[in-house]
Amino acid sequence: MAETPVELRHLRFRRGFFGYRRRAVDGELERVADTFEEVWRERADLADQVDALESDLKRHRELEEVLRRTLVSAERSVDAMRESARREADRIVHDAEARARQIVGEAHSERLRLHQDFLRLRESEQEFRARFHSVVSSTSRIVEAYEAELGEPEPANDAG
Repeated sequence: MAETPVELRHLRFRRGFFGYRRRAVDGELERVADTFEEVWRERADLADQVDALESDLKRHRELEEVLRRTLVSAERSVDAMRESARREADRIVHDAEARARQIVGEAHSERLRLHQDFLRLRESEQEFRARFHSVVSSTSRIVEAYEAELGEPEPANDAG
């Protein structure tokens, strides 16, 4: 198990009969402890950075997933809107064609009705002319007969 810099600072060596050079050993232990402390801090800083980067990575992956789902949802929505617009356009065209057929049919029916009215009017005019001619002829004969009864001479025709 790794020892911490604090543990190294409190480490003490036994002294033997001849002992050891205390200053040299203590100086070396101090240098090792300083180096080890610096490495320990760097390791802790790097662990913090790794944690921060892993947290950022997790957040970015979550954001990526949200964006992916949003994009898929938007694509589906656009496809649905496009399909709905196509169906609506088809319905409008179908309705317009049906209305056009209805208008053409009504115009054709109106044309036939007007033509029949025209033929009836022409027939009525011919009948009226025939009756009028008959009435005029009849009236003329009655007048001639009346004048003949009265004994008045008929007007002379200057025909030649």
